[in-house]
Amino acid sequence: MDWDDLRLFLAIARQGTITDAARALGYDHSTLSRRLSQLEAAIGVELFHRAGRRLRITDAGSKLHRTAEKMETALIRDMAEIDAARAIRGGSVTIGAPEGLGIGYLAGRIGQIVEAYPEISIALIALPRNFSLADREADIAITLDRPTAGDLTFRKLTDYTLQFYGSPAYFTINAVPRSAQDLPDHRLCGYIDQLLHTDELDYMRALGRNLRAQLKSSSIAAQLQTVLSGAALGMLPRFMAHAYPDLVPILPDTTLTRSYWISFHNDLKRVERLRLVVAAITGAVARDQAIFR
Repeated sequence: MDWDDLRLFLAIARQGTITDAARALGYDHSTLSRRLSQLEAAIGVELFHRAGRRLRITDAGSKLHRTAEKMETALIRDMAEIDAARAIRGGSVTIGAPEGLGIGYLAGRIGQIVEAYPEISIALIALPRNFSLADREADIAITLDRPTAGDLTFRKLTDYTLQFYGSPAYFTINAVPRSAQDLPDHRLCGYIDQLLHTDELDYMRALGRNLRAQLKSSSIAAQLQTVLSGAALGMLPRFMAHAYPDLVPILPDTTLTRSYWISFHNDLKRVERLRLVVAAITGAVARDQAIFR
């Protein structure tokens, strides 16, 4: 069996649609669809049930999926050992990070890593979601939840503090809250409950006091802009807020602490470029603790 066929099959199984898999692989949709049909014909079984755009993997497909992942793991580990023996550290590293940390912190420091290691290229995926290391969605994942499953190496990256902020535009027409009891009388912004990818972002429930956001977004970057515009008060990470002098911190006794965890699959433990990037990120965060807490 051609390994390239299995590589394409894995991408389709992980993405769930041929369109998404083709985009991820840089293939034409019709080409990838034809290759899947050829693979199914060659092994004589149906690997996916077609249901519109989405595909549902069959029992035979699940068995092949497990086998292909074992082959992929062996290949990654062997290539890592070869690169380590040849002292090769060039290549690409994909970082999957929560939107707030990705946009508000990492994006401004990736250039320093590339300057230090010009042979390494970095792809930063900053989205309000978790990333699967098992499905190779990223080489390095930063999450709000402590990893609890998988063959992973992980550590706490940092704790960080969140606080309520407002803007001069808001306070020209609204009084400054003196205590948390005043918050229900103010317009608040926050997350859309149904789109939370972790309970760690459910700030309103954590604070209690029957708080309710009137302006909601799935994006912390959008919430930041909402607060800056004067439309509402919002709870923001201090490491993001510190870059905006116009933001007015309020209610220092009403804060929350959350944590970021950094992890990577043990298949990549010996990949030098990954170790260098992890060390650069953890080192930068350690030096910048003043803006996190």
